[in-house]
Parts: sequence; C-alpha cells; structure tokens
Amino acid sequence: MDTSWKIMVVGAGTMGHGIAQCVAMAGFNVRIVDQLPGVLDKAKVLVKEHLEGMVKEGRIDADLAEASFGRMEFHDDLEASAAWADFVFEAVFEDLQVKRELFHRLGALTRPDVVLASNTSSFDIAKLCDVTQHPERVIGMHWFHPPQITPCIEVIPASATSAETVETAKVIAEAVRKYPTACANSPGFVANRIQFAMAAEALAIVEEGLATPEEVDRIVTSSFGFRLSAFGPFEIADQAGIDVYLSIFKYLHEMLGRGQFAPPPLLEKMVQDGKLGLKSGAGFYNYGDSAADALRRTRDKRLFDRLALFRAERMDGSD
Repeated sequence: MDTSWKIMVVGAGTMGHGIAQCVAMAGFNVRIVDQLPGVLDKAKVLVKEHLEGMVKEGRIDADLAEASFGRMEFHDDLEASAAWADFVFEAVFEDLQVKRELFHRLGALTRPDVVLASNTSSFDIAKLCDVTQHPERVIGMHWFHPPQITPCIEVIPASATSAETVETAKVIAEAVRKYPTACANSPGFVANRIQFAMAAEALAIVEEGLATPEEVDRIVTSSFGFRLSAFGPFEIADQAGIDVYLSIFKYLHEMLGRGQFAPPPLLEKMVQDGKLGLKSGAGFYNYGDSAADALRRTRDKRLFDRLALFRAERMDGSD
C-alpha cells in the first residue's frame, strides 16, 4: 500500500500510542492527537522507551526505531489534524457517548472519503455511523493489547458501511502487518464473546474454591491456552473428535446443570451426520486423503516450537 497516506490516531492512552507506533513502523506518517493534559507527553515517552527496548532486544535496528519515531507527530489540535488526515483511528476511552460525540465532530472535520475506524472492543458500530456525516465510511477496527505485538484486528462493518471502506480497512491492517478478520456487528464482536465466556467460568471456579487464580492461570497456559496459540477452537475440536466433545458437553451439563454446557444442537447434528472431525475426514473442516498424517506433522511441529518457548519462559529450560 502507498505509505504516503497520512494517518491520525485520536487518543494517546493505552491503545492509541501503541497503534500509532505500529503505523509509524510500517512507514506511514502519523499524528497522535489528545487534548487531555500530560497524556501526549506520557505517550511520547512510552513510544520512545518501547522502540528503544525493541532495539536492545534485537527485534529491530536502531535506524528503524529512529525513523519510526521521526514519522510520529504529537498534537492537541483535533481540527487541524482531521483536515490533514487520509485515515483515522479512534482510540479514546471506552465510553459510547464520548465516542459518539467524537465521531460527530470527525464527520464534519474530515474529508468525506476519509475512513473513520473505531477501536471499540464491544460497542455497536451503527451507533457511531448514525451521528457521522457519510456513515458509509465508518467501521470498527478492534485492536488487541498490546497493539504493538498482538496480530489480530477484528474488522467490523455496520449495515451502512460500504464495501470500499471494508476493503480499505483490511488493506491498512495488512500494511501495518496485522491479521485482519471480518466479523459481524454484534455486542462484544467475536474475541470478547469468547474471552469473557472463559473469564466468567474461571471466576466461577475460583468462587467455588476449586482452584486459586494462580492455579487456574497455570492450568490454562499449559493446556488448552498453550494449544490455542497454534490452532483455533474448531480446529482443536476436529482433532479431538466431535463425538468426544458432544459426550463431554452432555456429562458437564448433567453434573453441573448449567446452561452454557447444554449440548449444542450443531454438534448433535454433526455426530448424526457422521462428521466427527479429522478421524472421519470431515468436521468443521473438510480433510482430503492422508490429511490426518499431514495435520499431525503440522500440529507436532507447531506445538514443539511453542513447547521450547514455554519451557524457556516457565520452566528454565528443564524437562
């Protein structure tokens, strides 16, 4: 993508300064705008420290760090910066009314073709469209903390969002070396729906006295959390067996009586249809001849690579 595009990030807090750093490292000129006293100065220090830390760890060279910081401007003038920008990331505090007021202003201050992308982690994107001139250029682009490192960006169009805006958002995300994935405009989108379902069950386990927070974290990071860095939940289900998953759902529902463990009708139908995952050749994914052996080799390579890192970080390299 043409890195001559000028990109504005509104909000210099936890997410905003990290987003701006990513954009600058990808070769774009970026203005980070915030009107709260002291926030810009703090953001400038944090970005410089993070870039210097990356150099010390050998992740980037000093020339890239210097060039990236040189492409960043820190401003408190929203109006002038909005007129300058070709693309806008909003990363202000997660308050719907604050975001609506900002999008109302941005809709008037920016050119009609400038995409306005919100970093909201849960709010209805349509609520931002309906206060903005040219709602077709409004979209959700949910980054994940820390934004300088975490690959995913959820791309969330509202019904008013144009196909051109969606494509521009994906191109920008890829240009800053992220992994954009489109999802529907629904409360919590996808990642937070899954993440908070896990958090709720983890909290219930601690409240019931089944394990301490430390024990829960240890189990998660060394079991399914360890695998989830290599495979998504549907890939893992196919490998384990859809019939096995269904059996576990039935047992948990019978013993715990909680609605979240009710056997999903989708799994019931898949088992009835003989779609048991990798072992039957089809599950959530379709597998060709010799797929099982190939997937096992891929699985083992990915997980052994992660195991080496896990042991280095958690077990000091011991077996």
